[in-house]
Amino acid sequence: MELKYMQQLRDNPSLSSRLPLEGLNLETISSIRSQFNEGNNFPLAFEEYLLIGGKNEATGMVWEHDEFEQLREDCEESLEYTGYTLERPFFVFDMLDGIYSIFFLDEDKEDPDIYILYPSGAYEEHEPLLRDVKYTFSKMINDAIYRKLNNIPL
Repeated sequence: MELKYMQQLRDNPSLSSRLPLEGLNLETISSIRSQFNEGNNFPLAFEEYLLIGGKNEATGMVWEHDEFEQLREDCEESLEYTGYTLERPFFVFDMLDGIYSIFFLDEDKEDPDIYILYPSGAYEEHEPLLRDVKYTFSKMINDAIYRKLNNIPL
């Protein structure tokens, strides 16, 4: 398979000494698509990520594939608790300190923009949804690879 976005990921299989880089099989990817995207393909950059390194979170930027359901449930509970709703379909791929990393599934982009969803920001007089204008999915992964290779904390 020729890669358009995840060449650096493929070329750096030893990002973590404890978690080897390992991709998901097509059956598992199809199951994830069915569960979270009505069976439709994800944006190309994320599809490539799943094929090369989707089995675990070796980059430190995406949760393990078998935790996506729990991550989504936690995000939805946080949204419900704050009364904030998202009308657009989205995929949650990471969470740190109650801040969720998502991309929207209704954008026609091969390399989706990354959004930061901070539900409790509604109580702190901040906008609950903040767009990180600096990152697309592939840029986030490539920056994580650079940091890991150069011993820069994530």
